[in-house]
Formats: sequence, structure tokens, C-alpha cells
Amino acid sequence: MAQEIYELSEAEMEIISASLNDPNIFFDYFFRKPGKEVGWQLDYGFTEKGKWQKKMCMATQSFIVALTGIATGKTLGTVMSASYHAVTTPGFKFLNVAKEAWQSMLMYKALLEQAEGTIFDKMIIERPRSPYPMVKIAYRIGDRVIASTLEYMSLGESGQGDNIFSWRGDWINIEEAGRIDALAQLVTMLVTRLTGVTAEGRSFLGRLSLISNPWENIDLWNLYSMAESDEKDGLVFSIDTAENKNVSQKQLDMQMKLIPEDQRARFLSGKRPRGRGTFFPEKIVDMGESQVLSQSVLDGIAQGLPGYEMEILPNNGVWSYRIPRKDGRTYFILGDPGVGAAPARNAPTILVFDVTDAPRVCPIVCMWWGNGCGLISPFIAKMVELIQHYAPMLAGIDNTATQKNTAELINLEYIEGKGYSVGQIRGLDFSGGRKSTYLVSAKLALESNSITWASMATAISAQLRNYDPANDKANSRLPQDLVATLAMGSFAIRLYFGFNENATGAFSAANGGNDEGLVRNDRTGEPSGRTPRTFERNPWSVQRQNRSERAINL
Repeated sequence: MAQEIYELSEAEMEIISASLNDPNIFFDYFFRKPGKEVGWQLDYGFTEKGKWQKKMCMATQSFIVALTGIATGKTLGTVMSASYHAVTTPGFKFLNVAKEAWQSMLMYKALLEQAEGTIFDKMIIERPRSPYPMVKIAYRIGDRVIASTLEYMSLGESGQGDNIFSWRGDWINIEEAGRIDALAQLVTMLVTRLTGVTAEGRSFLGRLSLISNPWENIDLWNLYSMAESDEKDGLVFSIDTAENKNVSQKQLDMQMKLIPEDQRARFLSGKRPRGRGTFFPEKIVDMGESQVLSQSVLDGIAQGLPGYEMEILPNNGVWSYRIPRKDGRTYFILGDPGVGAAPARNAPTILVFDVTDAPRVCPIVCMWWGNGCGLISPFIAKMVELIQHYAPMLAGIDNTATQKNTAELINLEYIEGKGYSVGQIRGLDFSGGRKSTYLVSAKLALESNSITWASMATAISAQLRNYDPANDKANSRLPQDLVATLAMGSFAIRLYFGFNENATGAFSAANGGNDEGLVRNDRTGEPSGRTPRTFERNPWSVQRQNRSERAINL
């Protein structure tokens, strides 16, 4: 039996009208439990500093990111705000999505719990739990019936929301966004669902919000930065659990006792946690961040010096910088072909290493982490451009799996016979045990502080801190292109120039005490300590020539 549609009185219409400037007027009446003197309120129990729910509810911005500690009212504050808009905006459509269906259903349950016994409850005409949870509200003003929906879904089997691609509406909220792989790709897809108009011609609100604890998710923080830097359409919140006085001191003390200190940022503070350093410890990553390189780029640009470049995007930070080639210096160029767009996985990546003082010091003087636009050609064009500019001793690219033979194809069309400093781009294979060799080389280079990069290129540091070999699989969506390129460069430098004395013991231990296959050289270019050899099991079979010939036979 269909539920009778609730008819608003003139007094209730006046309450709705008054609440257009203060949503708590709406909540005080429509969400007041029987016997209570006051209805539910946004920001109730929060300190002045911590009040954020009302700002989110009434925001004019289209992109909202709230990364807050536990018990800061993310789920409830969001769905109550959505219910306010559902009543005050005819034909309003809200969708909450989460990685799993149960996560999304928490918001559905929270709304029904608050609505039970209230005037708002009388407006609910449908509340099914399957095939997915949904709350439909309707009310009558004279002969006119106004209806709105609040829906709750998972991202489906793909984890990318393919199951909701035909949905369109006013507001999409991503619940616990930090738990979602390839979040940037998901956001790109979902934002397209917020365009158009209702059947009555009203333009959709066009709001996309992300609520989450501050997980170690590169995409999450890139999106936070994008919203933070967008003064017109972006709004961010970072709220500490302590700002919610509904959480007792006893409860807070218990959290502090049981949550490890290095995890408190994520669970309690609302601040950005640094990566756990599963493979690359935080200390050695910090050592690689060079303020000097950053200042060199900034000073060069400020002074208008030719060749100094830097490009910034709000969601990527500094994604490209360049310190120009200097006469008498030697360079290696390494790249990871890709057709995607940073910050997502499979973005085209190129790093240029100044190896003049290798293996002791090898700064990254150029970084390009770009957008392939679905094609390999942007990577090829940038690679050729940098080869022309830096005249490197060595140029190499990842040649693994789907990228197998990429180097050969590029060489045939763009490199061979062109008179460049390199006759070929070398292919490096990450498959099998070679991957661990490359990664160990990178780790040792960082431990010895021989590889550094401009500190403003925060994506390099973020990928290193969050890198875990166990999660770096072919079907993973986690970005690791910068890690892979840095690892290739580290391996090439070690192979050609030998090892930094500061890292010898660590490398030997990492390889079971066997440094076979790595040819050590002194600064004259001649082998130091032993005769150069070729090892079949090495990813690169090397026979050293006089360094002045600038040749590596692979």
C-alpha cells in the first residue's frame, strides 16, 4: 500500500523559507524527536574551530574534500545536509558511493535512525534496501507534489563506478575516499554525472564531495590540494577529533593509548600522514629532497634565464621542472612510457640525472610526469626533445610486458641515424628477479644520499614513501611510475659507475654478499679493482669501454 504523501502546512513552508539562510532552523523542526525540546543540529558539540558541517551544507563551491579524524561527523553531517537539500530543492537527487555496499549503507542507516519519529519520517514514501538502499521523500503543497531521492551504492566489481555511469543528479559523495584505488580516475568519471537539468528544467547543483580519514593515498591528497587551491569552486576541511566535544576525554584518552603514534595523524588529527615507508624508509626519502635544486629552478625562472622551466597543476603540484644542460656535464635519461595522465598509474615519466660526479652525487635535474592523452606519442616527443637538449651518455626506457620492444620501435623511427649523442635508446626489463635488483639499487642510492631531486616535486617523495612491492602488480591502480623510473636510473648509474662507498655494505647484504655483475669504475673511466666482465644473469650484459667513447654495449 502506497504511503500517503505528507502535506506541508503554511507554518512549515515558512520554516523551510527561513531555513534557506540557516539550515539548523530546518533541522530543529523536521528532525526533532518526540519529547525533545530541540531537534538535531549541524555542528552540535563542536568547538568554534571545529565547526564545519554547516559550512559544507551551505557551500557554494562544487568540489568539497573533508579529510578529518574519527568521530568528526563526516557520514552523518553529509547525509543530513543532503536531506536538507532534498526538502528545500525540488527534484533533488543525492548519491553516496563507497568501495563496498556495506560502507555506503552506513549512511542510509544513519539517516533513518535520525529520522525515526520525526516530521521528516512522515515525508519518506520509500526506503528499500534492495537492489540498493534508497530513501525517497515527497510532500505536497496544494496540488503540487515535490519528490527527491537519496541513494546509496557501492562502486561495483570494477571499483570504478561503472554500475552507476548512467546516473545523473545534484550531489555525489564519495564515502571514505582514501580507501579507493585510482581515486583520481573515479573522480573524473563521477564528475560527468553532475551535468544537465531536471525534468522541470532546473540545473543540477553539480556538487562532488569526498569525505575520509586521511589515508595514505596519493590521489586523495592531490585532489585535496586541487580543491584547496581553487578559490572559486574548491572547499576543504581538516578537522581534529578533539574538536568534537561529543567525544569524551575518556574516549579520546583510550584512542591515544591504543593507536600507534605513527598512525594518529590518520585516525585523529585530520592531517596528512606521511607514507609508512614500507620499502623506502621515510628517513632516506627525506634525505633525497633537495631545497637547493628547488631554489635553483625558482631563481633561474625569476631571473629569466633560458632553459629553466617549471609547470604546476593544482592536483599534481610540480609535475615538470628543468635545469638546463651545462657544458662539460654528463647526463643519463631514463623514462617509463605511458599513455595515462598523472597522477594516475601509467602516466608517461622521464627523469634526467646529472651523472658528472657519479656515483657520489647524481641530482635529478629534469622531471617530466605528464599526460599521454591515451597515446604513446607525447612520451616519444618529450624523450626526443630531452635527448636533443641534454646530449646524454645514456638513454633508457622500461621495456617490460606490454611495453616490450617499445625501445626498438622508437629507435627505428626516431633515434637511429639522427646524429644524436646516443645511437639507441636502451630497453630495461623489470620482469622476474630484475625488478628487485632495480629496487635495491634505488634504495641504496637513497641510503647513500647520492640521488636527489627538487623538494618541490613532492610526487617523487610521495610515491617512494607509499611504495610497497607487494602492491605493485600488473593489475594495480596505484601509481608507481616515478619509483620505476628512479629505480632504472639508480641501476644504470650503479652499473656504469660502480657503487657509492657509503652504500657498499648495504648492497652486499641485500644481494646475499654477492656484487657480481656490477662493474666498479674510478673517475678515469677505467675499471677499478677488477677486470670488466659480462654476466648473463644481469639485466644488462656490460662490457666497459673507455669512458670517453661514451658507449655501453647491452
